Amino acid sequence: MSDEILTSLQNPRVKQLVKLREPRERRKTGLTRIDGARELLRAMQAEVEPTVVYVCEPRLRTGEPADAVARAAHRGVAIQPVSETVYDKIRYGDRDEGLCAVLAWSPLDLGALDPRPDAFVLVIEGAEKPGNLGAILRTADAAGVDAVILADPVCEPANPNVIRASMGTLFTQPVAAAPTTEVVAWLRDHALRAVVTRPRDGEPYTGVDLTGAVAIVLGAEHAGLSEAWASADTTAVSIPMAGVSDSLNLAAATAVLAFEVVRQRPGRSNA
Repeated sequence: MSDEILTSLQNPRVKQLVKLREPRERRKTGLTRIDGARELLRAMQAEVEPTVVYVCEPRLRTGEPADAVARAAHRGVAIQPVSETVYDKIRYGDRDEGLCAVLAWSPLDLGALDPRPDAFVLVIEGAEKPGNLGAILRTADAAGVDAVILADPVCEPANPNVIRASMGTLFTQPVAAAPTTEVVAWLRDHALRAVVTRPRDGEPYTGVDLTGAVAIVLGAEHAGLSEAWASADTTAVSIPMAGVSDSLNLAAATAVLAFEVVRQRPGRSNA
């Protein structure tokens, strides 16, 4: 740990931390920020190493926050103490665990994915809301999804709010991003059956075989799936609705379909 405590709000590192709240700075630098201990622990568990962890000793909580800082220090990560004034400037939202970390992360290219013969992939097109995307990533992690592919994403996956809502599971699984046309071609080239959600036109999801190599494809709530999927070789499914609403929240619909895949594949291992 450095002996020098950062106290100046004009320090370039402090200014960069503040700027990393904005997508423009994240795109320019390839960096993002983590403001929670659990998210930081999961990043390190996935071998995504922070470049530096900023710590406010008077505010550092016991338990996971202290453990996260200790683990980072043990791995040789730079630990930079900051004053309470600086910490109040750099901390994001209501997170107040006494730490903030910076790391480099970006989604994979499709070419980095190597699906196995019975791959279970989630494709989310046009995801807009960080909270939804983070919740989807948590579901994917819990359901043992082999990869999450973001087609034409609107929401940047390195958004700190996505990291927070995902509880750090953004880092624990392969996450790729690509234009929709490339995603459609990639599924075809890898013999992954595309099962798309159509609120009114699809067969009830429990009546469709979701074993084998399959990609569950969902679109943004306001627009649904783009025309690119209409011309693709797909199987359409729907989630029957008993009330006045004709659809579920994107994250909720993803969870329903993902765990139907799990139900149809008892004993499947992610190994």
